[in-house]
Amino acid sequence: MARNQSPIEKEDSLGNIVKVQQVIDFFVLSELQKYGRRYQGQLEESIIKNLSNVGVAKGYLTKRLQKLSSEGFVIREWEDDDRYNRFYEISETGIIYFKNMMRDLPERVRLAQKVYLQFEKYISQYDKLNIK
Repeated sequence: MARNQSPIEKEDSLGNIVKVQQVIDFFVLSELQKYGRRYQGQLEESIIKNLSNVGVAKGYLTKRLQKLSSEGFVIREWEDDDRYNRFYEISETGIIYFKNMMRDLPERVRLAQKVYLQFEKYISQYDKLNIK
C-alpha cells in the first residue's frame, strides 16, 4: 500500500457467500416442505431441474441428507423392509431452519452474484495475456 493511500475497507466477507451445503439444504427442505415425503432420487432430480441441469454428486447429497437427519432437520425412514428406498420428511426443527434460510439466503445470494461478477471480470484480465 502506498504511503498516502488510505486502506480499502472491507464491506463484507467471502464467508458470507452462499455455501454449497446451504444450496442443498434449501432444495431438500423446500421440496419436503412443498411435497411432504420424498426419496433421495426425487430430491436430486429437483436440484438438477431447478439449477439448469447442474447437479450434486450422489455421495455428497447422501452425506448432506445424513447430516440433516442427525441434526434433526429431516426424518429419514426406510420404506417397508426395502433398505434401498429411504424417504425423507421435514421435521418441526427443519421448518424453523428452513424459515431462517428464507430470511438469510436472499442477501447471501445477492452478495454471491456481486462477488462472482467481479471475479469473472478479474479473471478476464488474464484472458488477454494468452496464458495457457
